[in-house]
Amino acid sequence: MKKSITALLVATFLLAGVFASCGGEQAVSTTQPDSQVTADATDADSELDAYEPVTITNGDRTVTFTEMPQRVVAFNSYITENMLALGLGDKIVATNVMSAGNSPLPEYADEYRKIPEIQEKSHELALGYEPDFVAGQVSSFTDKAWGTVDMFEQKGINCYIISGTLAADETIDHIYEDIDNLGRIFKVEDRADALIGEMKAKVADVTDITSTMDEKVTVFVMDSNNGNEIYTTSSGLESQLIELAGGTNVTKGAADSRWFNMSVETLVDLNPDIIVFNEYGETPVEEKIAFINENPALADITAVKDQNYVVIPLQDVMQDVRAADTVSFFFKAFYPDLAS
Repeated sequence: MKKSITALLVATFLLAGVFASCGGEQAVSTTQPDSQVTADATDADSELDAYEPVTITNGDRTVTFTEMPQRVVAFNSYITENMLALGLGDKIVATNVMSAGNSPLPEYADEYRKIPEIQEKSHELALGYEPDFVAGQVSSFTDKAWGTVDMFEQKGINCYIISGTLAADETIDHIYEDIDNLGRIFKVEDRADALIGEMKAKVADVTDITSTMDEKVTVFVMDSNNGNEIYTTSSGLESQLIELAGGTNVTKGAADSRWFNMSVETLVDLNPDIIVFNEYGETPVEEKIAFINENPALADITAVKDQNYVVIPLQDVMQDVRAADTVSFFFKAFYPDLAS
């Protein structure tokens, strides 16, 4: 009887071993080997350990990075696309919603749409993504928006303010500065240099022609309107992109601020050859065009008589990698015969 029980126990243990072996083989196929986990952790640690501190100047601030940022919250879609252009999409954990009427560049669209969007501006919402680096326009860093620089820095979070929004008069050079700084911060200087070189070459293709022109088309920017008041630009990036493309902004220097309101009557006196309509927000661009077309006082303006209108997404004239292509776009729109 004892021999029978012993034999039965041995058989039971053998069968359990067989089943455990089969189950174990299946589990191994879905579990990362300990050696691989160790290797991955070592690679990540090596990246952090190998990071040499970087100090950049951002307006009147000096910012030092002692570690590679791993969790970036981008408060504006412009900084998001600049990072995507540098191959840094994996570092972005959240971005602000892109303005209505605008969409990501086709080459970055799939990657862009994978990034979570923050629907409302809130310091608490930004902190919820546990960032170690935040970036955006100067207007982003207020206690009524995402939070002040001090609010983030007190929590050990580095901040970067888009350089053009800190300048008295923003130009495309400020975009180059942002790309260069991002390249240094994330140790992709070669990519940044190549991207800046490519952008400068595109602009040069246009300015080689426009810089020698004796007569240039006059351009007015229709951003939006409030009743009989039109919101337009006196300086800044869009104005410069128009100039690089061979246009003359008729409201250049008309106000101390970059953007200002002016009357319809003033537009009559300016009589531009071309009107550029910025497309964004809840107001369809068709409504902006209708405002111009249906105003009897504007009927004799050259741009209105010729229906010489140019529509451009606002994203294309902001602090974005798109700026160089915008110069080419404006040039083709302003001088279709030369751009053939």
